[in-house]
Formats: sequence, structure tokens, C-alpha cells
Amino acid sequence: MTEERVCDLLVIGAGLSGMAAAARAAGHGLSCVVAGNPSSLTFSSGLMDYLGIYPAGTSCFLKVPEKHLTDLEKDFPGHAYAIAGDAPIVEGFEFIRKILAREGLNYTRVPSQGENRYVLTAMGTIKPSFMVPETMASGCRALAGDSGSLTLAVAGIKGLQGFSAAQVAEGVKSKFLDTIPVRAELPGVRTVVPPQILAGQMADPEGLNAFISQVRAGAGKADILGLPAVCGIDNSEAVIGRLQEALKIPVFEIPCSPPSIPGLRLKNAFERYLSRSGIALLSNTRIKDPVFDGTRFTLTADLDPGELKIRPRGVILATGRFFGNGLHARRERIVETVFHLDIVQPLGRNLWHDSSFLSPGGHKINQAGVRTDKVFRPLDERDRPVYTHLYAVGSILAYNDWPRLKSGSGTALVSAFTAVDHFAESLADTAEAGHGC
Repeated sequence: MTEERVCDLLVIGAGLSGMAAAARAAGHGLSCVVAGNPSSLTFSSGLMDYLGIYPAGTSCFLKVPEKHLTDLEKDFPGHAYAIAGDAPIVEGFEFIRKILAREGLNYTRVPSQGENRYVLTAMGTIKPSFMVPETMASGCRALAGDSGSLTLAVAGIKGLQGFSAAQVAEGVKSKFLDTIPVRAELPGVRTVVPPQILAGQMADPEGLNAFISQVRAGAGKADILGLPAVCGIDNSEAVIGRLQEALKIPVFEIPCSPPSIPGLRLKNAFERYLSRSGIALLSNTRIKDPVFDGTRFTLTADLDPGELKIRPRGVILATGRFFGNGLHARRERIVETVFHLDIVQPLGRNLWHDSSFLSPGGHKINQAGVRTDKVFRPLDERDRPVYTHLYAVGSILAYNDWPRLKSGSGTALVSAFTAVDHFAESLADTAEAGHGC
């Protein structure tokens, strides 16, 4: 059985860029359908980066990202930041911060405009980030202040893979007066378990009290405590508050490897917001067979059972790169999987990767992606928009080596918001909004 749904906007992809696009669409009063796998957000650390390193491949941590946009634009004129500029990027972060705060998930930025914060990671390293969950803020404040006069306790939890309190404490030892690794064991946890189980235990009074008593015994005279980011799922700030009240010191979370509890919090907050805003979410749904009749798109959503024909006025392509199957590497070339758009890519497969895995110049395949105009509409070989109301946003964009630049979230947000704003404005400018995709 095939059903049909008509809407203003179809967002293909439910990662950060897709969820942000849908939230922006809700703000414009657009009817919107999101199709994709929101569980991809659980692979996010929960940190939101603007531009952390430049040039890529160096150890040049940036304090004020805006100061380096001119260099980035010169080196990569097609990058999303070169297209957008600083003001829309910062506005994007602020928009999403307010959206998440409405759903009880608070993020914080440096009070002075436009500065990165420094975050302690589970590898025992420091990384720059622009906007961080409130549960990690005490650690950022310590690193920004006189951390050399503080003793840091790092608490590991039995059953959590990928986090070693000893490794973290040793890695960050030079930043603090002293570091103390502590290992806690929660009730009933005897083996490796998913982080969601530990988060549930930390939110439970019995589990939290057990953790507090072990940390109090092992941390000695620590001035501040860091622990893995498993302090509850939807009540994390309350858990941190109870820890601080009991231990009488600042407490902060340390982002861990996927699956990520801060990423799960993001997913849940977005889903709550979209549900309250009347945005339909087709989870784990594949979109295929796009057709454009000169007025509207028609795309097919694979459902179980049956299919759904979606007829939007506009489409936001937020499908991600290879992991999200937005891009697919064939033997001879890289292809975009929904609309078969032109992809910026090296001329031959032998040029995809450098011979050195850790090459300072990176791998050219990481800059492959969709080339767009200034409102993020994909371009054809003649530099014309493929469709007036088809947009590409997020990590699928070309010239976007975001893991090395630490720029993934900012790219996702500014491209999503610019695209949705342009689409909404174009509808408002049309005499009859129901005609003319």
C-alpha cells in the first residue's frame, strides 16, 4: 500500500544538520518531514565546534575562530564558512543553544563573544570547542583559570569501555598541581555494560550514593572532579548538582567514545522539540527515487510495510558522508546516493589517500563532497543550481575536512540555517506559495 504526504520541506538525514534544519523550519512555520536515523547523534561527543585548529594538521589551537576565517576562505573558497561568514555562524550556535535549553539541555559558551573553550577528553588530551554542555563547564573553567594550583581527581567506572582514569590523569598531569585517578564500582555492575546502563545507575540514588562514597574515600583532598559523561540521560545537570553538593567541589563530565550519552541527550532533546513543533520524524527510513515535475519533488520513503510518497516544495539533503551513506565510494569514483549530484573529488582513486596515514596535509578524499552556491544549493557542471529548492548541508559539503579543522557543528548549523532561511524567504516572495518549487 502506498500513501502520500504533501509538505513544504523534506529533510533527508537526522544528524545534527538535519535536526537543526527541521528546528529552523519549525521556527518559520513550515510543514516539514524528517527522514533518517537520529541514532547517528549518539556518535557525537556532544561538543559543538566552530573552528578549533588552523591550519589543519597542526597543533595550533585557536582561541578566536573568527580571526582565521580570512585564511580559510583564501585556502578553501568553497568552504561553508567562506560562503557564510562569522555572524551567521555565531547566530547559528545561539539559535540552537536556545532550542536545546527549552528542552532542558543547557549548553554554554565563553562569556566574551566568539572564543573557544578547552575541554579535557577521555584520551587525556585537551581539545578546543566553541559550545559545550553545561555538565562539562567546570572543567573548561578550570583549564581556563589557574589549573596549576588545583588537584584534579579523575573517576573511572567499572564496566565502561574506552575510559581509563589513570590514562586521563597521566595525560593532563602537566596542567594541574596534581592528579588522582579513582575507580568506582556501581551496584550490580560486574562486567562491561552499555553506557546507557551506567547512566541509569548514576541517576539512581543507590548507584549515585555508592559512587560518592568511593570517590570521597579515594580522591583525598582533590579540588575538582572529572568523570566520564554518564551522569544520567535526561537529568544530567541534577546528577552533577547532587555530586557537587555531596563532595563539596566542582564536578564535570569528560566526553567519551561512542555510543555517547551526551549525543543521546542531543537526540532526545531534538526529538522532543520537533514533536512539540509538529515536525514528523520518519526514523530509520530510506528515501529514494526523486522525481521533479517542474513544481514539486516526489520521493519515496521505504516503510515497513509499504511505501510513502512524499511531495515537498523543497528538499534539504543532510545525509552525511560515507558513514551516513550520503556519499558512496565505488571503485572508480565517489557518488552522491539520492540525487546523483556532481561530487568534487580527486581525479583518480590513487589520489584519494596520501601514502602517509598521518599526513599533515590530510587525505584528499576528506574534502570530497557537494559543491554549492551561497545558499547551499548544489551546482551542476555549469555552476547553476541543479534545482531551485534543493539544498545540501552539513558534512556532505565539499572542502570540508571537519575532523581535522574541528569545525563539524558550525558547518552543520550555518549551512542548515542558511538553506532553510533562503527556502522560507523564497516562499514568502512567491505570489502563490503553493506553486513554483
